[in-house]
Amino acid sequence: MRVQVAEVTPFGAPVLIAIAPSSFTEPSNGPSMLQRLQPYYRRHPIMLVSVEANGFRAYATFETHMLLALIQLEFLDLSELDLGVPPIDQDDELPF
Repeated sequence: MRVQVAEVTPFGAPVLIAIAPSSFTEPSNGPSMLQRLQPYYRRHPIMLVSVEANGFRAYATFETHMLLALIQLEFLDLSELDLGVPPIDQDDELPF
């Protein structure tokens, strides 16, 4: 599976935005997608965003409404992440 991702820093701290299929922004499926993405971006909070017919829907382990209102998806510098390719092994210690 391939997803489009971008790093944003709306409040000075980096957050990863992942454009995901609509089913992954539902509370029942969101945690599994976050678990798949976390090894690639160990130091980032991750917000899943899907494009819906009536706007956008987001899922994260934090409040998303303010961040979703601030980001402009059409101006994000998106890159493609292939979840079929294992993440680069990072031996560095996490800051928390």
